[in-house]
Amino acid sequence: MIKSNASNNKLADYLPILWPVLLVVWCVLLCFVPDPRPLSAPDWAVDGIRSTLKVSESASRVVATIALRACGLALIGVFLSLSLSQISNKFAVPFVLILTPLLAVLCQWINYGYFPIFLQLQLGVTSAVIGALFGLSLRRNLIAGGVLVILIAGLYLWGTNTGISDDLANDARATGEYLLANAESVPNGDAGFAKLLELAFLFAEDNSHGTDAIHPNKAAILALGVILGEERVAKVAQRPIQLTRVPEIAALRNRVTLRGRNDLARHFSVSAALVVLSDENRSMTVGIVKEMMDATEGGSGFSFVDLMADRAGTLLAVAATKNRSNARNLHTRIGRGVVIADFFPEIDGLPEGLTGDVFQSEYGGLGGKETLKLAEEIERRIAACQALQTIE
Repeated sequence: MIKSNASNNKLADYLPILWPVLLVVWCVLLCFVPDPRPLSAPDWAVDGIRSTLKVSESASRVVATIALRACGLALIGVFLSLSLSQISNKFAVPFVLILTPLLAVLCQWINYGYFPIFLQLQLGVTSAVIGALFGLSLRRNLIAGGVLVILIAGLYLWGTNTGISDDLANDARATGEYLLANAESVPNGDAGFAKLLELAFLFAEDNSHGTDAIHPNKAAILALGVILGEERVAKVAQRPIQLTRVPEIAALRNRVTLRGRNDLARHFSVSAALVVLSDENRSMTVGIVKEMMDATEGGSGFSFVDLMADRAGTLLAVAATKNRSNARNLHTRIGRGVVIADFFPEIDGLPEGLTGDVFQSEYGGLGGKETLKLAEEIERRIAACQALQTIE
């Protein structure tokens, strides 16, 4: 008994040093490790939420992902509270409640590469304050609190895996190899875009074996994301790409267009791939932020056309992977022949090349009246694209 008490006392002596170190390490992780993604949410969490709340699998994955993100941000408050265990509550409480939300927002800012939008700010601040209050309540029993914190941290890190399964990686690679092997049959221009969609999804249909078409559709979207969009899609998926194939991929990519423009084909394909690797909202947020960066000095300017391409690519991925009925419906439609208008509308009349000052003064920024009108126009045009619609 005496030996046990001595061990506990020795451990308690190290805790005042351990907590600040863990706080710094955790903040660094939150800055540079991508957020948990719906596709990487632990199955037990998804199944538990689905059975408890009686919601769909996709909704369960979103809830599980938000919960993981909240836990990660909340741990900032816990670590900071425990780091100040030697300071009286009179001084520790206000310090923790003020600093924790600031640290959470800073970590989000660095991680996303842009200042968090309002909903992200809400999640960050709320989670951080809850974590701070929870951490303050653990100050009386540091060892028990430490065990609990380690468990929560482990769950969070489990959910931050942005890689894809070996099966999906292998199937995406096989689809990509198939597309490159048929590159000579792919014409230039918009016809090439249509041909690549047809090749990718018909290959997916052949590999669905008449059962689950969702998995091969994901593989097709990832392959198109790399070949038509950007090699870095493979990096986000944490899968290497053969460097010797890069020139071949670039040669094919550079001669394919969407509505006569190569950049729109890239926007479309990358946004679709990001849905498979993350989620619909995150994919659109990345597109919006990209346009805001383009509107800064030296950028190409804010483009509503690019945003429409981002939106269309996002909705294609949703339609292709939402459920088995939608996945098979897309195969049937593509089997009848790819019509560009079914996947992407006309771009006439949408403003482009807007500087930040013009975008703010004439359109009111992201929440401006004119911007919202154009957003409604984009949605109206996309609603006419039959291949982007989903069925329940």
